[in-house]
Amino acid sequence: MIFTIYEVLLKTKTVDYTGENGDWSIEINAKLTGLEGSHSIKIRYTGTGTIERADYRVFPNGYEGSYPDFDKNGSYYWSCSDCGYYDQKDELLFFIVWKERGTSGEKVSFIDLKRSH
Repeated sequence: MIFTIYEVLLKTKTVDYTGENGDWSIEINAKLTGLEGSHSIKIRYTGTGTIERADYRVFPNGYEGSYPDFDKNGSYYWSCSDCGYYDQKDELLFFIVWKERGTSGEKVSFIDLKRSH
């Protein structure tokens, strides 16, 4: 089968990574359309406190972010376009440091994110 350059450039590929532990549920949805990669990150706090702030990194890509505000359900959603695409690994490691309101110390967690398709 012969494809035109237009068909090749507009072909879309998607990959999802998910993982959770007792405190967090994480989902990364990545999409590659032509040469433009994008992804979204859904972070949901499943612990018992109220999040004041959280900082995270995704390995091995080294992507990092910081969230000062979660909604009242402990969730945060972030997306970007033309900012990168995850698909080379079967697993990613999500590292998160957070502080709960009314506490003096920070908590740390590592979450394995498994590729789901």
